[in-house]
Amino acid sequence: MRIEEGTTERWRSLFVGNAHRVAQLTLQAGEEMTEHRAPHHLFLCVWSGELTLTINGEDVRLRPGDCVNLTPGTPHAVRANQDSIALLVLIAEEKSGF
Repeated sequence: MRIEEGTTERWRSLFVGNAHRVAQLTLQAGEEMTEHRAPHHLFLCVWSGELTLTINGEDVRLRPGDCVNLTPGTPHAVRANQDSIALLVLIAEEKSGF
């Protein structure tokens, strides 16, 4: 699944600035986002539920309050072990913007 701008069932933009975007990511138990790479710095913090983030082939289980920071281009996938809500912050390089 590719995350697009705006509002979808999984993705809700909360704020979009010149150099960053803040969004709410909502996944139902069993939903997955296949491996992909974000062109921006990515900060993900779980609000509720439980996610497994696969980063460079290694699984990391995230529970409420757990956060992860990924550098641009890091391969990652997401799987919801439970109904989950997470805060997602994308930070663009100074020259690239959104």
